[in-house]
Amino acid sequence: MSQQNNPPPESKDKTDLLPKPNSVLSSGIGALNLHQVMEATSASPPLNKALYSALIVDDNASFQKLLALSLSMHPQIGVIDFADNGENAIKKANAQQYDLIFIDAMMPGIDGYETCARLREMPEYKATPIIMVTGLDSHSDEVKGIIAGTTNYVTKPVQQAPFKELLARVLTLLEYKKD
Repeated sequence: MSQQNNPPPESKDKTDLLPKPNSVLSSGIGALNLHQVMEATSASPPLNKALYSALIVDDNASFQKLLALSLSMHPQIGVIDFADNGENAIKKANAQQYDLIFIDAMMPGIDGYETCARLREMPEYKATPIIMVTGLDSHSDEVKGIIAGTTNYVTKPVQQAPFKELLARVLTLLEYKKD
């Protein structure tokens, strides 16, 4: 009588292997610790690359997810958090230091311009890259963003190739500032 060693059946659903989000907003979107996800999937970032935290401030949950997906392609981004309005962004910025912030211009409550200006008043955010990502595309809107303190101004729909280049420059700047 011969016995066969059959390996246990592999689970087709690997989502149970991924860690749960660190926090969940009322909208149901959690703060993703991408470093944990990479560890769980056996992919790890280069050892010499720092992990940065990003805050996405937008009232559109679909755009939050789309931008988070773009950011997750960069192993240097370790944590992605979300706020759906300016007030929540300022609360989160007071509770945790973010290395990179993306803000929509048009949101309920205080708009992105005012949110950016208030963040710039905080000493810990004087030099933090703040990128305004908005559907407003007039020259005067961009100037208004620069006056409020944005580092860069990107119009929606976001073009992936230029956005990747912008993000690479910003991440290089963050790496340079760390050294």
